[in-house]
Formats: sequence, structure tokens, C-alpha cells
Amino acid sequence: MTDGVPNILEEMNAIQLRKNVNSKTIAIIVFGACENHGDHMPFGSDFFVPMELARRVASHASNVLVLPAFPYGVSSHHSDFQMTVTLEPITLIKAIEDICLSLIKNDIRRILIINGHDGNIAPIELSARTLKDKYPGVIIACLEAWWTVIGQVSKNLFDDWNGLGHGGEAETSAMLSVRSDLVDMKNAPEKIIPKLPADIRIYWRFKELTQTGATGAPRKATRAKGDKILELLEQLLLEFINDMEKDNWKYGLALEEH
Repeated sequence: MTDGVPNILEEMNAIQLRKNVNSKTIAIIVFGACENHGDHMPFGSDFFVPMELARRVASHASNVLVLPAFPYGVSSHHSDFQMTVTLEPITLIKAIEDICLSLIKNDIRRILIINGHDGNIAPIELSARTLKDKYPGVIIACLEAWWTVIGQVSKNLFDDWNGLGHGGEAETSAMLSVRSDLVDMKNAPEKIIPKLPADIRIYWRFKELTQTGATGAPRKATRAKGDKILELLEQLLLEFINDMEKDNWKYGLALEEH
């Protein structure tokens, strides 16, 4: 943040970068996807929401740099729906590693990923563990699944399924807050909550769960819920950054060395 203005890399020039980026800068990277979210939601939902979160965090935290959003992810499980743009897992893994390596070469050691898509979770973890093994001094943190976290931190906010669902109550509400002009609620599909086991994960294809491209209860979404989602997630991320800053981004046993 510079004088209340967030540092967004694609909007900065070289002079601004030299003045505002240093070895203690926190780089935020957004990973999303391009895929069907039902007839009521845009294909870019998975990066619109986390990018807005990144901008908000950078507006209130010092020494944060937001990189351009990476708009494609591992979406093969959605590929039965028109215009799914998907990467092979190894492609995304290498892209994440290359992006982070570029930051490391620029002396940035604090990386915060905000992920917007479930198919990216495993590639992000694999990339982060590989990078951590090669560069132990680099800190890589990730908000892996905001759509799950928000139901855990705000138990009474949603009407159905803790807000879960692809283009469901939470995701539609968040998009109503971020880009209401891209949400067409009159086309929001009926509620569908797939019957899935509680404690064992099935690796499904999305057409096995829905015919509409959406799950959950999108018709229960509201702008007010979306505003609250963004507020709570922003607070969660800022608290994380502030806590890490207090200890100079040390954690675990490293705290005992000081």
C-alpha cells in the first residue's frame, strides 16, 4: 500500500516498484479458473472474488504487492460443460513454481496465495512443497478454499449447506458483492445438494452432481451476504498478515531462536 493505494503490479511502473518493493514485501498471487458456474454466473468467478480480496488486503496492509491473477486452473472435472478451459496438473504445478521462482529471484521471500478453485488445491500444495524444499527461507502460505472457510467462521450466515456449492449460495453472494453486473439472478438454478459421503472423498466429475453447472442454493444468495463474506475473509487475511509481521514471519521452532 502506498498512501492508501494498493500496490497492484500490472498498474505500477518501474519507479513505483523500486520505491515500494523490497525484501520484506508480501506478494499475493491469485489462482482461479475459467469454467461454467451455472447460467447465472460469469466464467471468471474463481478469480474475480479472490482478486477483490487481494486488492482489499493490499489497501489496508503495508508492503503488499498483488500480482496479476492467473485465470486458468485444473478444471478437467468440469470439462463436460461448454468452454471449460483447463490445464494439465503438471502445467499448473510448473506455472506456480515459475511464478514463485520469479519472485524469489527478485528477493521476495513472503508469498501469500489466494486460491479460487478446488482443482488448484493439490497443484498449489505440490508446488509449494517443492519450492520450500529448494528454498527453505521462503514462506509460502495459502488460503486454499475460501468457500469452505467462510462457512466455518460464520455459522449463521447461510441458509443451506453452509453456503457450499459451485455457483452456490456463498459463491453467488460473493459475486453479487464484487461484480453484481455479471450475475443474473433470474437464471439462478434450483437448489441441488448432491448426496456425497461425509468423511470419505469421491473424486467425481461435475456432470455426476449437476446438469446446470452449479450446485448448492444459489437462489438464497444476496448482496448483503456477499458483503459479509468479503468483510470476514479480508479480516481473516489481515489478521494472518499482522500476526506474521509481529514475529517477522517466523513460526514454529524458529520463534524459539529469538
